[in-house]
Amino acid sequence: MTSRRNIEQTYRTWSSPILLELKKREHQMAPFERQALENVLVERRLLDIGNPQGNDRRTKNLTLD
Repeated sequence: MTSRRNIEQTYRTWSSPILLELKKREHQMAPFERQALENVLVERRLLDIGNPQGNDRRTKNLTLD
């Protein structure tokens, strides 16, 4: 049986390029569709918006408080 991790990795491998291609075509979308796409990109960390409440978790200098 395929592990949950393998399933998730396969999903991300296939969906990330599709989402990034949609980002290139967002000018053709309705406003609500653009917002939904942005929400997914932020959730998946494919769109770098930084972290307004503190250090960005993606930096190498991660400190645990």
